[in-house]
Amino acid sequence: MKPPRQLTIDLEGKQVKVYRNLKYKGLFSVQFEGLVVAVLETVQLTGVLFKVTETGRQRVLASRQKNVHAYAVGTFTAAQQPSATEPINYDPYHVGHFYRVEDEQPIYSASAVVRHDGKARASLQPTQLF
Repeated sequence: MKPPRQLTIDLEGKQVKVYRNLKYKGLFSVQFEGLVVAVLETVQLTGVLFKVTETGRQRVLASRQKNVHAYAVGTFTAAQQPSATEPINYDPYHVGHFYRVEDEQPIYSASAVVRHDGKARASLQPTQLF
């Protein structure tokens, strides 16, 4: 298996789509303009929207095979996001949206997200919880 793709372009301030990489455990794929431009251990985003494609989720439930159907869309940044401390998760077998780990409240956006070591943490304000 070839090694993960390192970031070779400057994405600072650009909108990207990030999702858990299915081949490399604990890593995240970064898409820019429809192309995967990097596979990274740590990704930091601001102004994030969480998206889940329900048809993709239904394929996972029917086939019991993973596919990319849930992702975070936000502005890529190299700056540390110290307020992103709330653990969040997505499990297609559990619910059809991203949720806060503490109380399983659904979340659809966050002011900042840090994805590291296969886990995601967000900066959530009460208005971002539904």
